[in-house]
Amino acid sequence: MTDWASLLMDAGVNVPNETDEFNVPCPFHEDVSPSLSINIEKGVWICHVGCGQGSLKFFLSKYLNIPWASMDQYLLNQEFDFDINMFGIDEEEEPLEEVDFAFREGFVPEWIFERGFNKQTLYKWGCAVDEENSLIIPVYEQNKCVGWISRRKYLTPKYLYSKGLKKSRILFGANHIEPTDFVCVTEGSLDAMWLDQCGYASVALLGASMSKYQEELLVDLPTKEIVLCLDNDSAGQIATEKSLTRLSQRCIVSTIELPREHKDVQDIRNTKIIEATINNRSLW
Repeated sequence: MTDWASLLMDAGVNVPNETDEFNVPCPFHEDVSPSLSINIEKGVWICHVGCGQGSLKFFLSKYLNIPWASMDQYLLNQEFDFDINMFGIDEEEEPLEEVDFAFREGFVPEWIFERGFNKQTLYKWGCAVDEENSLIIPVYEQNKCVGWISRRKYLTPKYLYSKGLKKSRILFGANHIEPTDFVCVTEGSLDAMWLDQCGYASVALLGASMSKYQEELLVDLPTKEIVLCLDNDSAGQIATEKSLTRLSQRCIVSTIELPREHKDVQDIRNTKIIEATINNRSLW
């Protein structure tokens, strides 16, 4: 059986945990609200605005710009994970495998500086560049590299993840966290890197949803307070409410209110606005 959830996550689609059917923003048009419905169990999708519908095989072909004739080979080349829970083993206890970071660190695409990042930050986070001029960001579990993120400037989707990287098992940036008063939690890797550059300890969920495993990682961070800094859209707002409900029972948690004109924290280039937004956070 095809593991559509893993395939979609590897392609950069935010797949919620513990559900077979969900809505996400459609990547084929400017989407102000999630209008794309996906059913993993049935292997189908539909854009309610009219961009298309059909099988998830067709969706990935369209989304990743892979010729239809090449899709069977693409699917055959994927490594699918069996549900080992049916054998009585807790998947979350399985260690993530270390991978070789096959990119030359110290060289990054020039366009990333247009987003306000400086060389010190890109060096700190071990960034590199690939042959497509994409920014490559390694992902670590403690001191072990377990994969990487490809942030592409023009191609769709903007984010790709290395094969086999289990985002629900990762708290991006946790390896940089030292004892501190509070830690900011973002959706995207660039958001966390941006807040870090602005002087705020930060980690990223690599998506809007927080898995149970990520919840445990957050609670175990050496900090007094968790500050939720998720995106300023409907998906981010829903995720914030769900995360608040779960985390507030276990630790001190607060939220920020992004200015209406900014979609996420990395969209705020004025450091004074960043400072005011975080200082005005609300305890829940």
